[in-house]
Amino acid sequence: MAQASVRCEEMRVPMRDGTLLAADLVTVDDGVARPALLVRTSYSRAASRAAEDPVGLAHLGWAVVIQDVRGRFDSEGEFDPFRQEGPDGADTIAWCAAQPWCNGQVATWGASYLGATQMRAALERPPALVAMSPWVTSGWQDDGWTYEGGALQLGFVMPWAVMMAASNPRATPAQLTKAVAAGGDWDRLYKRALGRHPAKALFPPFAAWIAADRDAHWAPAATTKALRRVATPGFFVAGWFDIFCDASLRTWQTLRESAATPQARAAQRIVVGPWTHAGLFQDATPEMMFGAAANGMAQDVRGEALRFLRSCVDGVQPEGGAKVFVMGAGEWREYDAWPPRSTPAEWYLDATDGANSLRGDGVLRRDPGIPGRDSFVYDPRDPVPTRGGRTLGPFLPFPGPVDQRPVEARDDVLVYTSALLDRSITIVGDVTATIRFASSAPSADVTVKLVDVHPDGRAMNVVDSVRRQSFTPGRPRNVTVVVGSTAIEFPKGHRIRVEVSSSNFPRLDRNPSRAEHWGDATTLERATQTVVRGGARGSRITLPVVG
Repeated sequence: MAQASVRCEEMRVPMRDGTLLAADLVTVDDGVARPALLVRTSYSRAASRAAEDPVGLAHLGWAVVIQDVRGRFDSEGEFDPFRQEGPDGADTIAWCAAQPWCNGQVATWGASYLGATQMRAALERPPALVAMSPWVTSGWQDDGWTYEGGALQLGFVMPWAVMMAASNPRATPAQLTKAVAAGGDWDRLYKRALGRHPAKALFPPFAAWIAADRDAHWAPAATTKALRRVATPGFFVAGWFDIFCDASLRTWQTLRESAATPQARAAQRIVVGPWTHAGLFQDATPEMMFGAAANGMAQDVRGEALRFLRSCVDGVQPEGGAKVFVMGAGEWREYDAWPPRSTPAEWYLDATDGANSLRGDGVLRRDPGIPGRDSFVYDPRDPVPTRGGRTLGPFLPFPGPVDQRPVEARDDVLVYTSALLDRSITIVGDVTATIRFASSAPSADVTVKLVDVHPDGRAMNVVDSVRRQSFTPGRPRNVTVVVGSTAIEFPKGHRIRVEVSSSNFPRLDRNPSRAEHWGDATTLERATQTVVRGGARGSRITLPVVG
């Protein structure tokens, strides 16, 4: 039996202020009203048509609406990232629900910025919104998107701003020429001081993101209190090596615990695989194979998400919870909450004992050890280079696990390695570190990286992060670094390693060492950094061990 034909139609959707946003409708042409599946994009409807297969979705029973957000491509208005998406999303949802081809129910769909548009619309609580599926995204756009641990996510935020400027439909030819020219020299852009960075003029929101009063720019931003207003079931997707991994988990966790209704709290689902942002669902990165079980297409994650949305449309309570891939073990596990119940295991940073050290550097041990200090010189003109991890941006090294030995050979990276493991250790949850740290400067970054050392010597990064902190020069203080969420088995015969430094460039911008606020600093100064180890107050990392 032949399938019914699909009709495609271009439309203009009016917003409350009269602005018209361009949209495509793709639906089976049989006169039947269907639930709308709304995709709101900053990257063009054409790109979303290629990525989302709207014809296939139409044959699955959806009236698919793909819309250029305000100020992008064929839509009117000025593009103000994130802040415009709540009202515009709610207006578009209400408009869809009122159309004759829609049955009054709307679900939302999309990844990255397309996921952020969903979260902002859900905060408005439009009555017709029955479900959402935000992938590799965040309910927050300050910490967890633009910043991490107080540092700017330079490797992602700056090139994204330049890309938005270079594809601005409202720009003059001269402005476009400047934006395209700037994008041709990424190395120079990464190294430019933020105070006079050309992206500030090319894309004004970038200037607001790095301004001294940047907190005011994000207000009213999506906060934990704001997310508690959300009453929409959600199906989230995240990747252990995606730049928004922790933000995705934190968003899901907040809704799972605090959404507006018991039904909404129960109907929050997340799937987390060993994926990168651009390599979503792939079971391998250039330096690591995770096994066939890690393949998101084989796991039918997209199909699961669509079935979740369909359940909500049909009035059936969907399954919630977290499904996470445990790297090393090569298996999926189901949990009701995040982080799951675990036993915290503290591993202390200590001096080399000769016998235990793999490299002649420090060791990692289960007891505090003897008090001591390790120091290095941080030079912002020669920062520790980014090597793998949760990266996203032009000319950054590819994301995911990458052998860290070239980084560990530097004098400004402190390395602490355990003895050979006599049994496997599985950790699932949030890794944290308490580093007793001193700096000769009034501001310093404390970076911590968890590493899996293989029997052949490869040192493969697991998760890392930063905390930007003010200091009284020379006086140690405890710095808590939320290293990040992960799920991995360290097999017997491997070693656990921790790296401590003060930079990870250009994934994170360089701290100029001059003041706690760094946005307008143009002078870079060297600093002597000291890690205090050993004894009851010594530096340590805490791993969430599960059975």
